[in-house]
Amino acid sequence: MIRRNFIKIAGLGTLGLIKSDYTNFDYTQEQINNKKEIFKKEFSRIPSSDYYNVSHNLIVWKSAADGVDFSRVEVYREKELVDVIATVKINPEINKIRVFNGNTETRTESRYIESWQEKTGALAMINGNQYMSDPHLYPCALVICDGKQIGPKSNKYSRGMFVAEPKDLEGKLKKADLLDFDYDSFDYKTTPYTQGVQHWPILLDREGNIKVKETDLRANRTVIAKTKEDEILFMTSEGEYFTLYNLGMFLKESNERKDKGFNIHTAMNLDGGNTSEMIVKSNGIKYSNNVKTRIPGVIGVFSRY
Repeated sequence: MIRRNFIKIAGLGTLGLIKSDYTNFDYTQEQINNKKEIFKKEFSRIPSSDYYNVSHNLIVWKSAADGVDFSRVEVYREKELVDVIATVKINPEINKIRVFNGNTETRTESRYIESWQEKTGALAMINGNQYMSDPHLYPCALVICDGKQIGPKSNKYSRGMFVAEPKDLEGKLKKADLLDFDYDSFDYKTTPYTQGVQHWPILLDREGNIKVKETDLRANRTVIAKTKEDEILFMTSEGEYFTLYNLGMFLKESNERKDKGFNIHTAMNLDGGNTSEMIVKSNGIKYSNNVKTRIPGVIGVFSRY
């Protein structure tokens, strides 16, 4: 999604309570068990943005690789299927998370996400930062790729930053983290992190607060999150049901389930709409929800071993 100017994004919703569970996709479960390719669900229409009695079915994680799990979760409003959320759960102790961007001193490269995956060999990958039309495909906020900083050093709309792979000889820093600038500090001049994507808004913070205003804007969504167990989640919606506010509410209510749902500590929005993309390609699972849009930035997962 090209941004000419820095734009603050928001979402809309009416509060609802998760009240029931639904069973998993039978065909998806069969596909996963047989290690077949899994395709996103195509919705024939976009549901209204009304948010009431929204719930999700039990999250069943399937191993894509060591320390990388995958799930697809049905989202219901009462008995109506309104969206599906695909999620990759990553253990950063076992897997590296790297950021890639096509901006160099001489040119700017954009690729389909399948091409990014083939070029890098990532186990799983999502779209990364938002970018501008002028300069063409230049990041809207700071991106760090293998220690190289690309894009503006600050953006007044940025509310958080995903960081990974620190130069930390003493081993005190987390191998991957999600910073919320209302709680955490970040200095591009001194950061030890060699990978990073700064973005906005924070959807859900560590205190359970939804940090986005209500609007009626709906789209496909990409989210990066940290769980309360310090796992990293890549999340994309296959449909266009969610406003950003509603998505924050959905994640908050998921945490309140008896089974703790997605168990999210902090969740941050990434670029959405026609650039909301995910690919998983391993010996265990193949999945793509690509809509055939070239993107200049991605975040990928790689085994440490």
